[in-house]
Amino acid sequence: MKRENNLKLFQSKENGWVTYGMLIEALKSVKADECEVLLVHTSLLFGTPNRELKRKQLAEILYDALCELNVNTIVFPTFTFSYGNREDYDVQNTKCKMGILNEYARKREDAVRSEDPLMSVCVIGDHKELAEISGNKSLGEGSFFDRLNHTPNAKILFLGASVSACHTHMHFVEEKLRVPYRYDKEFTGHIIDVNGNKREDKHILYVKYRDVLPSVPPTFEEELIKEGIELKTKLGDASVACFTEKEVYDKTVEWLTRDVNCFLAEPYDTKPLIKEYSYGNVTTVQ
Repeated sequence: MKRENNLKLFQSKENGWVTYGMLIEALKSVKADECEVLLVHTSLLFGTPNRELKRKQLAEILYDALCELNVNTIVFPTFTFSYGNREDYDVQNTKCKMGILNEYARKREDAVRSEDPLMSVCVIGDHKELAEISGNKSLGEGSFFDRLNHTPNAKILFLGASVSACHTHMHFVEEKLRVPYRYDKEFTGHIIDVNGNKREDKHILYVKYRDVLPSVPPTFEEELIKEGIELKTKLGDASVACFTEKEVYDKTVEWLTRDVNCFLAEPYDTKPLIKEYSYGNVTTVQ
């Protein structure tokens, strides 16, 4: 649905209102419209939401803005980390923990959600095969991120989210390279599919050793921007950024090959590598 460009969305602290038209302009300036598949990470920190808009209205408007890009397929993370919270995963009903826009997208009738009890996604558009995961690894072979990696002309968009905090794709590269500061952790639970059928399941996530401290240095994103891999623009109190999956994959491999500790606060081998996982209140890749 086309919206008025002057529709007020967020009141920023310093720059006044963020409008619908400004959002569209920002999305196109980072070339989010120039792809076949767009994975969208959201963290709506552009300012205080317009109090005249209800949460669902705001989500609908933001979704409409993404639709104006005319991208063939849009993908939203709907991660639940259900087994990490000792919960079963209901494809149809388990809420995601990725914000109001992602939850709105998940509940749309045209969305197809993957049967990943840890890191599900919902897919809207022609490339429904991206939700058809295989195997039992949330970040490894057969996972959504593996499928995305084999999809031509795919991009990753950060809508108000920061690359350092929300770049989940990086963990896929870490597993691909089998970095020594993570290990395969098996989780068990039940999956309830879209037809209501319940089955026992085991899923594997590439988790960090207990005392490993992840830390993405600012220089990583600075290099992405300097080399033209990442396009980024300020919007209200936050930003909009975008890059192609292929280019950032290659750059992440380059960094990890050069220095395996590059995305850590301190070298992984400075402390004993202890396999200890804290269940409950899990919202990110640990």
